[in-house]
Amino acid sequence: MLSPTTTLTLGALTLALALPPLALASDNATSLPTLTFKNAFISSGIVPEVIAALDPSVSFYATYSTSTGHEELLLPGTSLTTSEASSPLDFLVEGLTNATNITASTRYLIYLLDADAPARDNPSARNLRHYLAGNYTVMPGVNSSVLPSAQRLVVQTGSFAPFTPFTAPNPAPSSGVHRFIYALYKQPANFSAAGFETAGMEPETGNWNLSRWRGQLGLGPAIGATFFTIDTAAAGQSTNSTRGTTTVGAGPGGSGAAGLAVPAYMVGFTAISTLVGLVAFL
Repeated sequence: MLSPTTTLTLGALTLALALPPLALASDNATSLPTLTFKNAFISSGIVPEVIAALDPSVSFYATYSTSTGHEELLLPGTSLTTSEASSPLDFLVEGLTNATNITASTRYLIYLLDADAPARDNPSARNLRHYLAGNYTVMPGVNSSVLPSAQRLVVQTGSFAPFTPFTAPNPAPSSGVHRFIYALYKQPANFSAAGFETAGMEPETGNWNLSRWRGQLGLGPAIGATFFTIDTAAAGQSTNSTRGTTTVGAGPGGSGAAGLAVPAYMVGFTAISTLVGLVAFL
């Protein structure tokens, strides 16, 4: 017969195993040269169909949590499920010394858009903005656990709220393969203490005119960009190009963006931490 302590411990373990997995860092991430990003944008048709040109000076990445709970590096062209795309865990950058006029105090802005809204064969709301925020900075001395050669980008404490809060990608069924673009820009100094609306930017998210927006904010070209796809015919399945295997994703979950809200992989962490005292007796 099990003692009360043993029964309680086994119950705690059962609960812990039932919780969603934590996002554990992958051990197979490798750096990509900027030319790989450039060529991926061309081969996907994003350049010149959506963006006239892309000549990145840095390698820009996001990370995401797979259905098995691993934190993975988003490589350009990776196919994700809506669950995997529901919230970036981190934004990372390599090669900042290759960009011009970059200092330790430089701030950056990041956006996410759907190039194929509402449907790939009828993108009448092309460049649907899912996220736009500024005042990202490089976190000194803290590199990524997924890609140790990359520096993390975080939002300065006390910064403005995102101009466009993160909206999880969730394209309509049977609307084709959507291309979602993350882009990184050097932020003009005047926006460190002023919102983008001061430049006349409107909150509407559909049919976003990138050329006009760059002119409004006085931006140069993107210094880095990456993208992922969501195949709306895949019924929750996606091929992870970083591993070459098929994973089955759950429904959409989590919200927010790195540096702005608690990422999805932290869901359940608090609950598990309350069990540590019990599990330690095993």
